[in-house]
Amino acid sequence: MPENQKKTSTDLIHSQTSYNPEHFKQALVSTIHTLSGYTETNINFCNNYSRHRHDQYTHHKNAAYLPQPPDIQDEKALQYIRGKADSIALYLKYHNDKISLSNNLPRGDAQNSFNALEQARVEALGSKQMAGVHANLQAVMEHQSKIEAHAKMNKAEHLSPDKALYLLAYEKLTGEAVPKSSRKILQLWRNRLTPQGEKALEAMKETLSNQEKYAQATQQLLKAYNLVEEEEKGKKEEQEKSSQDSSDQNKNDNHEVPEETNNEQENKMLEQQISQISLGMEDQDNNEKENTHEGIEKSEKTGGLSLPSENSINNIEDFSYHIYTKIFDEIVTADQICDVKELNFLRNQLDQQLKEIQNFVSKLANRLQRKLMSQQTRSWNFDQEEGLLDASKLTRVIINPTNSLSYKQEKSTDFKDTIVTLLIDNSGSMRGHPISIAAMCGDILARTLERCAVKVEILGFTTQAWKGGRSREKWLADKRPKDPGRLNDLRHIIYKSADEPWRRAKRNLGLMLKNGLLKENIDGEALFWAWQRLKARLERRKILMVISDGAPVDDSTLSTNGPDYLENHLKNIIHRIEKQPDIELIAIGIGHDVTRYYKHAVTITKAEDLGRTMIHELTQLFDKKNKINTK
Repeated sequence: MPENQKKTSTDLIHSQTSYNPEHFKQALVSTIHTLSGYTETNINFCNNYSRHRHDQYTHHKNAAYLPQPPDIQDEKALQYIRGKADSIALYLKYHNDKISLSNNLPRGDAQNSFNALEQARVEALGSKQMAGVHANLQAVMEHQSKIEAHAKMNKAEHLSPDKALYLLAYEKLTGEAVPKSSRKILQLWRNRLTPQGEKALEAMKETLSNQEKYAQATQQLLKAYNLVEEEEKGKKEEQEKSSQDSSDQNKNDNHEVPEETNNEQENKMLEQQISQISLGMEDQDNNEKENTHEGIEKSEKTGGLSLPSENSINNIEDFSYHIYTKIFDEIVTADQICDVKELNFLRNQLDQQLKEIQNFVSKLANRLQRKLMSQQTRSWNFDQEEGLLDASKLTRVIINPTNSLSYKQEKSTDFKDTIVTLLIDNSGSMRGHPISIAAMCGDILARTLERCAVKVEILGFTTQAWKGGRSREKWLADKRPKDPGRLNDLRHIIYKSADEPWRRAKRNLGLMLKNGLLKENIDGEALFWAWQRLKARLERRKILMVISDGAPVDDSTLSTNGPDYLENHLKNIIHRIEKQPDIELIAIGIGHDVTRYYKHAVTITKAEDLGRTMIHELTQLFDKKNKINTK
């Protein structure tokens, strides 16, 4: 392989010494613009990428879409996003909308398959010229194969035609084998290939650089699989059912497209430009290391991951616990569930319900604040070259103007290097008074600690459905394999990220009062998620406080795996966290004995005692830390 092909495309983003989601986004955007030749394309990062991108095979010059980068560095997730970015750039570079024939095909499998085969063409062109692009696209296929469970498919009908033909074409056009887990299901589709289809594939390979002739060969392949005929029979019915979606199929007919080229000199220039972009990102990252965690939280404020199953909730499975599918899990922010008007209404409702307890808890919070402030003994370093002007030394300058000005600098305190994460159980049993008090206590705690320069993050966890959801539906469609593992769709909620000011996140906490939000609780994975977020922070002291009113419960999971399945997993996660010295774990159980799970835990009988207990426990922690520091 030529030396100039070893590092291409967005692989050069790896040169960064420290991961920062915002810098990663900038590098992706710059790479797409450089590789495609379209510098005006607007790149949008979506929280729910899979839902937003209904047609994953077509892209437009004006706007393109990518998943949100993870808040925690995960090489597999990052390579997947790089692969999606390369796919977009190659489509913009090599595809000409003016000669596309997909509009002549009926909607449905025929049109989707045609677009998928065109995507395979542009990706094959890029893969042959740039090895880095090839590796990234392979990572995307590996990811898709895993989340769609190709290895479990034993009938051709289990895989949609567009995905099957994409894999078939990519393998033919590049000469590279598809992921191992996809080979069995692809062979079932290959067995259906007629001599006419084999000729069509050969023609597609020979006309790879000619879009128009390639499209004609593609239509022959669709006919060989009877996709066009089947779609024409049901076209009238499909149009009646989907008439309201017809506008979604409009194409941008006046797109200008770049000339197709295999010129090696052009590729070298592209690689040099991409290298400069990535190295620029590296320099920027080195100069701003102290702001790395701020960049991470910018990503968190926008909703976290479109790929929660592959990054934020990784390393969660073990020999005794596994997950049937993670594709439907989501990590969301409050504004992704409610609009601003509804959030304001729910916040006002929360304030009205809890006026009395707010006054009581506020007094306790002020007491905690005074204690923290009193422990922050101020000390100064004098006679510094810069800092605050030392007014006590001005007299010597007045007496003798030749004396230089003197400055002082305040010494940092431990409290400015502390973060507290509050993880709140959003299960149905918390509905009513308990969840209202939990929301208000979290609100007051965040406001109080923010005044003391202590970072606070507020998270919630529940499921998207009762008794399963899309995960269970997939399991049923797969003929109910034994011991499926966790069988529900997770919903993890970011009410307030650590670097988000309290005044901006205040209304988000009202979301806990939303009807229908609170469902079932899978505590082990939620606790692991909160732990992973804390581990990514740069603060030296990290405190994780869990508020729950019961053991993990998910009917769909427990009915298929045993009554202790989720509880045993929770105990395992707690044990893993408590063995780590970098995070202090506390739990407060409301009407439920959590001391049998956590080493440091308190059980209260009434929700009204939550505020007092939270502040008391934090006060003890800070007192303990202060005593250690003074020894």
